[in-house]
Amino acid sequence: MMTPPMASPAAPPPTVHDAAPTAQPAHPSRFGLFFGIVASVLTLAAIALAVFAPQLTGAPKLQVPTGWQQVYSANPGDTTSVWNDATTYRGCSFPSRGLQIASDGVCEFQPGNAVTLDGGVLVDTQLAPAAEVPVSEDAGILLDNSLLFIITQQGEYEICRDSCEPVSGDDTDFAPSPVIASGSTIAWHADAFVPNEIAALYNANQDTVAFYVNGQFVDQVSADISASPTVALTTSSSGGALFTHVTIYAASVS
Repeated sequence: MMTPPMASPAAPPPTVHDAAPTAQPAHPSRFGLFFGIVASVLTLAAIALAVFAPQLTGAPKLQVPTGWQQVYSANPGDTTSVWNDATTYRGCSFPSRGLQIASDGVCEFQPGNAVTLDGGVLVDTQLAPAAEVPVSEDAGILLDNSLLFIITQQGEYEICRDSCEPVSGDDTDFAPSPVIASGSTIAWHADAFVPNEIAALYNANQDTVAFYVNGQFVDQVSADISASPTVALTTSSSGGALFTHVTIYAASVS
């Protein structure tokens, strides 16, 4: 009797290994990279526009009249003796950055040796960026204690007699408005991190006062002030200002 052949054991099934996870790219997607570049370009363009846009306007630029002499040019914080301090005019202080004026404050320029500015005056002031002022940066120039130019952080300005505050009391319906001109200007740098410059040019021969923002003409009014006006810096009743440099010229000095 024949013995049946022994069956060979079946081969084990092949082992199937789990597929390795798909490797993720080590670099950001092209869309993210493109978006980042575009955002950076737009930010730089906005800053450049804030700085250079005023120079692209067709308005006449500020120029010192021929023959006028420079009376003062300095950081007021370094030359406090020629500015009325807080003991005389409230709201004036002198941090290292310049002359800081609190709400509704006024600080008058007082050159030594009883010097008077005759025949006309140019007051050119530089302001710290608005981000350095704890309230709205509203800066003003006051001539002869009567003619006021003031501009807000939004680039809106008023030219007034004595004060820009609305008339109040019983005579409201009959008293003339103190505001003789107003408007807004694109010459103002609205970016809170960009400094600004305001100037007033009084010409006694023409009896006019012209106002400038960042070197660009903004407005002009009849002066109706003394031929030897006083000069003061100020702010609004709700704002503040930090003047970092002031330059003053006069037609003549006596």
